Amino acid sequence: MKKSFAAFFVLIFLLTGCTGVFPLSKDPASSVSSQEPERTSSAGGADSSAADSMAQEESSLPGSYTVPQGWIKAERYSTDEKVFYVRDGQQDDPAPDNISINVGTNRYSTQEHETFREAIVRQLLAQLQGSGAELTGDGTHTEQGYIVYIFTIEESGAVTKQYYILDDYRYCLVHLTSFTGEEDAYQAAQAIADSFVWADQAD
Repeated sequence: MKKSFAAFFVLIFLLTGCTGVFPLSKDPASSVSSQEPERTSSAGGADSSAADSMAQEESSLPGSYTVPQGWIKAERYSTDEKVFYVRDGQQDDPAPDNISINVGTNRYSTQEHETFREAIVRQLLAQLQGSGAELTGDGTHTEQGYIVYIFTIEESGAVTKQYYILDDYRYCLVHLTSFTGEEDAYQAAQAIADSFVWADQAD
């Protein structure tokens, strides 16, 4: 059962200016980078009942996860390092709800998770400066027992949810971009995050 280890903060920043979706760079403590596919393609969610077991075989990510039924890999935007999913039938839509999954490294052990969180917050604030977006965050555990920080960015026309699943000196980022606001996308992202297991920690 999932338990909350800290209601660490509720950040509400009403920043003025342009809008946009801001994915994070591989090292949250260093440079900021942006990547287009979140804006124009890939994954979302549905009910977590049925799994697409191809998720691990299709990528070189050092972990496995369950893809909810009704969501498929977006081949056009996926790479070995970052895999995108969209609802089946929406592969060619100009701006489908999408979920990406990638793994990055950082300088923090899990015991330093609060320092990691602060680095992410600083980076998000820099990326969102002048955007008019609202940022909130929460800290809890996944169903697998991993620490996860969840950041939600609400802006005109889109909602982004970022799930940082932590391990020593690395993280898995499950990144949802929802243009429709449909609940199944949020459920799918949550299901993927909850199902993620690091390959070297699998039973």
